[in-house]
Amino acid sequence: MAISSAGIGSGLKVDELVSQLMTVERMPITALDKKEASYQAKLSSIGSLKGAFSAFQTAAKALSTPDKFTPTKASVSDSTILGASASASAVAGSYDVKVQNLAAAQKLTMSSAANGGYAATTSVIGQGTITIDFGTYASAGADTTFTPNAAKPGKTITIGSNNTLAGIRDAINGANAGVSASIINDGSGYRLALTSNETGLRNEMRITVGGDAGTIGELGQLAYDRTSTTDPVSGTTTTGEKKMTQNVAAADAKIIVDNVPITSPSNTLTEAIQGVTLNLTKTTAPDASTKITVARDTSNVKTAIEGFVKAYNEATKAMRDATSVNQTTGTAAPLVGDSTVRALQSQLRGVLSAPVAGAPKGSALLSDAGLSFDKTGTLVIDDAKLTAAIADPSKDLSKLFSSGAGTKGYAWQADVMIGKILSPIGPLNNRATAVQENIKRLGDDRDAIKTRLLSVEQRYRNQFTALDKLVANMTTTSAYLSQQLAALAANNNS
Repeated sequence: MAISSAGIGSGLKVDELVSQLMTVERMPITALDKKEASYQAKLSSIGSLKGAFSAFQTAAKALSTPDKFTPTKASVSDSTILGASASASAVAGSYDVKVQNLAAAQKLTMSSAANGGYAATTSVIGQGTITIDFGTYASAGADTTFTPNAAKPGKTITIGSNNTLAGIRDAINGANAGVSASIINDGSGYRLALTSNETGLRNEMRITVGGDAGTIGELGQLAYDRTSTTDPVSGTTTTGEKKMTQNVAAADAKIIVDNVPITSPSNTLTEAIQGVTLNLTKTTAPDASTKITVARDTSNVKTAIEGFVKAYNEATKAMRDATSVNQTTGTAAPLVGDSTVRALQSQLRGVLSAPVAGAPKGSALLSDAGLSFDKTGTLVIDDAKLTAAIADPSKDLSKLFSSGAGTKGYAWQADVMIGKILSPIGPLNNRATAVQENIKRLGDDRDAIKTRLLSVEQRYRNQFTALDKLVANMTTTSAYLSQQLAALAANNNS
């Protein structure tokens, strides 16, 4: 008798039996899965610690330089006239400022031979060279001289076959010659406009054009030179070739600070007032001025110290959460008992507990700034004491937190320590690498068990198939014998 499906011949539930047996066989994989889950939890917890330490390092950096503790703030009575920002070198005080003139960049416009502009941007102009120099035009009596700007050397641009109005524009812009070229349409035609990229009288343009008489065409319309010379004998004055029209004249910024006149080629002035940068936007009325006030701003220092304390507490809480045991449920955190985390807890607390070496008395301990540890190890702030310490000129909080002049403050030390902790070869990354290696080994073990279980399952199925056939054959034989015995009994009775 042929058996087409396991269990049909004998009535055995082969698939169910094999499934139950394989559940037992897979128990080692279940154990590995559970172990991997614990490793993944450790890895996640380490990631959380790295995030908390990184945030603490950012807060520490904000206090690690002395500049943070000499803050100044500049305010302007009329911010439409100018903006002002102060650096650490600014001196507290007030200044009256008059803005007489704003710096401007020179702008020139090209005219066609007919002075009506060109019909299209594709109009052919001519071939040759364009040399653009920058400098200052200065008048001395009847003579005008041009003094080149040594910091901004000129450039010569060759105009070849692409000599249309658009082609010349592109050639000038592509040469990075210190000017921006554009094409404008004034209603009568297209014209080329050149604008100096920098403001100020020292950045006026002088443009000379050269080329062959047969090909230069109207390229000469780009010439602009205001210089002039006077013959001492004849008195005849010769002026430079000035074909372009000046639409906007170059100009220097002119301001008066406390009755002191100051000139600048730029609308951004960095030396008019020590440590203060001025950005001019509008001139003042003839008899008006605006006031700039430079004063100490301690709010940023207090905010930075509060951020430092908050970040420290979050880092220590992250370590406690990663290594604690829930007293109610008895559930242990992923890194409970981890020696790496215990060492980091000790290091971090140690940095903030020892006095700052070299710091003066009254500025060497956290308590000098109103900071202290409570019984849980949390860093707390006495707001009144901190405010008083920041305002007290006899206390040097820069020594307490930053690095400089022979001292290494708490914030600087914390920054350096965390940098080592978070480095690629630091303890947290080393710990994470070890956990990842354990996870990989578990994966290899799981793959090996799965491969072995394939053969185990096949063996079970082969054994139950053989048993099924044996039982089926015995059942058939039993039925045959029963029939024969029944027939024999019937014959005897007859």
